[in-house]
Amino acid sequence: MTARPWRSRPFLVAALALTMLFVLLLTAVTRLALNESRLRGEPAEGVIWFSSQGQYEAMRLADTALLFEAGRVARDELQLRFDLLDSRIKLFEEGQMTARVAAMGYDDEIANLRPLLEAERPILANLTPADTDGVLALHEMARSIASTMRDFANAGMLDGRDRQEAVRAGRQQILFEILGFLLATLVAVVVVAILLVRGLRTAMRAEAALAHEREVSRLHRAFTSVVSHQFRTPLSIIDSSAQRMLRRGMEMTPDELRTRIGKIRNACLRLTRLMESTLNAARLEQGEISFQARPCNLPALVANVVDNQPDEDQRRIELDIGNLPKLVQADTTLLEQAVQNLVSNALKYSPGDAPVEVRGERQGGDVLISVEDRGVGIPSDEIGFVTERFFRARTAEGLPGTGIGLNFVSQIMALHGGKVEVRSAEGVGSTFTLRFPLRVVEPAALTAMDSVA
Repeated sequence: MTARPWRSRPFLVAALALTMLFVLLLTAVTRLALNESRLRGEPAEGVIWFSSQGQYEAMRLADTALLFEAGRVARDELQLRFDLLDSRIKLFEEGQMTARVAAMGYDDEIANLRPLLEAERPILANLTPADTDGVLALHEMARSIASTMRDFANAGMLDGRDRQEAVRAGRQQILFEILGFLLATLVAVVVVAILLVRGLRTAMRAEAALAHEREVSRLHRAFTSVVSHQFRTPLSIIDSSAQRMLRRGMEMTPDELRTRIGKIRNACLRLTRLMESTLNAARLEQGEISFQARPCNLPALVANVVDNQPDEDQRRIELDIGNLPKLVQADTTLLEQAVQNLVSNALKYSPGDAPVEVRGERQGGDVLISVEDRGVGIPSDEIGFVTERFFRARTAEGLPGTGIGLNFVSQIMALHGGKVEVRSAEGVGSTFTLRFPLRVVEPAALTAMDSVA
């Protein structure tokens, strides 16, 4: 068992694989950026635009030369067209276009254009419309440059297409690689997450098991301490009463004898209930007590619980069960123990002269059995814990109890599909209510009960 799952060998191997995949993915993205930059490296207007502009100005110069010969344009117009063509040729002789021209293999053709222009420049300064040979030479020079520009534009178009195809092919290959790396990275992330979660779960289970063992050990020590104290008190009563009866013997009056015997019986009853509640809670938790629903006479059950209380306690109980359904489906044994526990607690935690009210009624689709006392009450911040095993409110200090009774009752209610409701005020009293769904007895069940009777 690994306390730190991120230090385990499988996790480290998976993490290393994830790191390598991330590096490969980053490399592929970089290659994709470089591949795309192959197109972005050209001038913004593109080779075709430059060559088209050069071809256009060359053709305009050729046409203007013929118009000059016919006397339809002035020398200034002819000079302007010549200068514009010169500016277009300069675009191919400087900047990024020089490298592109060389890459396309047109550096010699472009280099030959400059001597043609420079040869015509001094002639153009003295050219007249009557100089037919000079005008014709200028016209042919311009058409030659236009032809070169046209060829260069066509070559640029084909070169651009080839470059785009190469870029697309490279892009497709790199994208496939990136997709593969992404899928592999996703798988590696999932593997790392699984290993991490599994390791954390294992560590958490180990810590939870250790904490549970510690809590069980603590509760066991607390329970042992409480039970030993609770056993010691009735045993002391039994021992002291027995010793007094042994010493005085026949000297004791019948009333004193009955008193001593009553104390012994009450102490034995207290021990019996303590043992029964402890054993029943343990058996219920271990599944040794099963839920067996059968027709149950609720008013008779509650009345029987009251009748089983000591005579002096019975006089304190105010019983109101006229609104209880007579027959319901319930586990009679478990339900009787739950009511018995609530009534015993109410009598125990109330002053000796305070009344205890036991009520029963039907509320909608539920059955409610409530026990209200005028006892010490429960602090508001502890009401939510009263059904936890071994819990005892701070107002119960000095009073007998183990803290397992209400937990046992809550488990019984859970088996019935119900719950225990608590209302209490410190120093005023408490009301515990058993609320569980009403399950009406079917006629077939009543017939079976009558036949058995």
